[in-house]
Amino acid sequence: MGMNDMMRKMAVLLERRQDALFSYGVSKQKKYIAKLGNPRDEIERSYFQYKCQMQFNGKGITFLLNLVSFPVAILYWFKYGKKVQVNRLEHKNLVFFRDGKPENILPKSLKKRYKAIESNPVEGILLTAKDKKFIKGIICRYPFSWQFILKCLIKIGRYSFAIEEFSPEAIAVCAEYSFTSSVLTAYCKQRNIKHIDVMHGEKMYYMRDSFFKFDECYIWDEYYGKILASMKADKNQFVVEVPASLKFDGELIRTQKYDYTYYLGAESEEVLKKISKILEQLNKSGKKISIRPHPRYSNMDLVKKIFDFANVEDTAKISIEQSLLQSGAAISLYSTVLNQALCNSIPIIIDNMSNPENFNKLKELGYVCLYKEHRLLSEVLEKSV
Repeated sequence: MGMNDMMRKMAVLLERRQDALFSYGVSKQKKYIAKLGNPRDEIERSYFQYKCQMQFNGKGITFLLNLVSFPVAILYWFKYGKKVQVNRLEHKNLVFFRDGKPENILPKSLKKRYKAIESNPVEGILLTAKDKKFIKGIICRYPFSWQFILKCLIKIGRYSFAIEEFSPEAIAVCAEYSFTSSVLTAYCKQRNIKHIDVMHGEKMYYMRDSFFKFDECYIWDEYYGKILASMKADKNQFVVEVPASLKFDGELIRTQKYDYTYYLGAESEEVLKKISKILEQLNKSGKKISIRPHPRYSNMDLVKKIFDFANVEDTAKISIEQSLLQSGAAISLYSTVLNQALCNSIPIIIDNMSNPENFNKLKELGYVCLYKEHRLLSEVLEKSV
């Protein structure tokens, strides 16, 4: 088993945990958020978000995480508290921690406002005496939540290092789902720096994304602001702007090669076979089908075997932009790809057949595409057969 296989298996295991989106009821989440009440400051916002996320793990795993985090936090405290070598690089107005996400998810207005932007910062951890004082404040408030303390400590160290390096006016991240985000907003405020969040993937009612607060949070549609605010995220932070990653540049030409492209996520083999049966019927009625595997979760050999009647895209060679522009319509259960399609006037089809149980939950979760113009896969199939 190669390293890549292992990484993919890990990613899929963690993704299965992400299935909490579908397995942990919305009404249960709403009750829990209401029970926590209103946070009194940014630090408590982070703590409440952490509490929400630990609900998905259950008490046993939470206890273990806190146990393991304690010695690691002590280690970091001493290791990075010593003199850490930071090279002062040229001053940048904005440091953007992309964490592997494409550079074009940064809204144009931010590029205009902050001329010099560092999108590939050299990473390090630095804990100054002031940083430690700030972290001590967190430890005093939540002395038993070491998973919480450790994550805050690592992120503060990361920000501190970047601030030493570039002395920016602002730091941008895609991290509303991290329970450290509000703590970091408080930390940045103390250092006179703006803390900005940029949306990069689909948002539904999922309390992983509750309670957070940035100085500005860029979202694709005001609809998301409503969902996030209903989970007690600060409602004054939202700015609606569609980035270049969603709305492609005008010079890209639409040449339709396929009638339908199906965009895969982390489906099980069983669900893949269901999708294949449905698409094969469309293929038999004369439609050209393309499949786009998920770059991280799909097992390519399996996908090629199951969809032997269709074109399977090489994600390394064909960009998501090209893939959408050569397709008559995009099919998926829920995926950012459907948002990209909508922004570029490409019709979308929501798959209500391969995993009907999850499809039925999408309404309850408040899935945005159900409120936009779309067709359902069952309707498309009825018309073609």
